[in-house]
Amino acid sequence: MHTGEHFDPRDVLPAALHDFITITEIDSADFLVADLFRRKFGHPPPSIPRHLVGLYRAPDGALHLAGFSHMMPFGDVYLSGGSCSDGDTTRLMLPEQRDALRAAGGLWFYLLKYAFRKYAGCCDAFFGHCGDKRALEVALAAGFVQTEHEHVIVNWHKPLHDNHKRALVAKVHALGAF
Repeated sequence: MHTGEHFDPRDVLPAALHDFITITEIDSADFLVADLFRRKFGHPPPSIPRHLVGLYRAPDGALHLAGFSHMMPFGDVYLSGGSCSDGDTTRLMLPEQRDALRAAGGLWFYLLKYAFRKYAGCCDAFFGHCGDKRALEVALAAGFVQTEHEHVIVNWHKPLHDNHKRALVAKVHALGAF
């Protein structure tokens, strides 16, 4: 499996976040993400690779899980799902850090930007299934666009023939919610 582009996560994060937020991929979600994921979704995180985490570095140097997003390879596309943030970690942030993160667009926005860059060479498009109004706003700001199917969104990060696009949308729509 192609591992994606290697780059410094600060390349996608604004300078105001560099001192306290980083994003990285981890091999297995169960070690770091399981508690948060169970709390948000009621079941264990996916075991299929492409687990992205946002980490918060507190003033004392301790690292805390701030957010998670999963990018699941599905043939020639990636499916974005399982995204969540940890309110407990957000409450640990200094007020000026919370304000900077909010003003910059929030952590999920940058988890998506990171994924779109890292895995651009691994797939033809990124798809999401989004029914939440606020999440949709963030997804659209990060580069997703809506399709003709309710809740199905896509990021066309490279040129594709319209017939190929239609086929990919149909394939993902046939999955239902993911």
